[in-house]
Amino acid sequence: MLIEVLYFFEIRNMKKSTLLLKDICLNPSQIHKFRGFIGNLFRDYDMLHNHDPITGKLIYRYPLIQFKLINGIPAIIAVTDKAVELFSLLFLKLNEVVIEDLKIPVFEKDLYIEDVTIRYANETFMYEFMSPWLALNQKNFRRYTESESKSEKANILRQTLIGNILSMSKYLGCWLEKDQNIHAEIRTEEKPVNLKGKTMIGFTGMFKTNFIIPDGLGIGKSVSRGFGTVLKN
Repeated sequence: MLIEVLYFFEIRNMKKSTLLLKDICLNPSQIHKFRGFIGNLFRDYDMLHNHDPITGKLIYRYPLIQFKLINGIPAIIAVTDKAVELFSLLFLKLNEVVIEDLKIPVFEKDLYIEDVTIRYANETFMYEFMSPWLALNQKNFRRYTESESKSEKANILRQTLIGNILSMSKYLGCWLEKDQNIHAEIRTEEKPVNLKGKTMIGFTGMFKTNFIIPDGLGIGKSVSRGFGTVLKN
């Protein structure tokens, strides 16, 4: 019976690729420089830097290519078939990484390609943040910091998480029916985060939701720089 019900849901199947650079050592604060180097190297491909190559204007969308650390290993993750196709070019041409004028040769490149699904579900799944989640924007930052109620702060984060999931699903082409509502429970702790020399509030912990998110993808702000990476438990 469950299988028959699922046919009415919008199910989005796509490719996901993960490129691991196992012989390179970077710390979390260098990931945005790692992304900047790759973006300059392939500046004609806006999926790598999310800026219009001609005007330089920011392209507002869910990042299809994300740079991060996975178990301490520098990684680049691409999602959707189109973004994965670009990986063949990246894989062949990436022979070195330049960080702060330091040239680091790339000898070992491990590429993994898999089929993943993103969709609404009738059941809930538990996820863990592998890297701090940047949940707060200018609007909800003030509400969050000025609130003295723990329950209100938790509700702000819960609503933000649901919004992040809906935004990701929309940009990845997974649309929900009117009667399909995302629910979430969240248990997090604050963690100071340094992003481009600025200290921000990040969150670590776990959440539960009725939506399937492929492992390694990020939600929230600055996911292209490795923040908000989730792993299903």
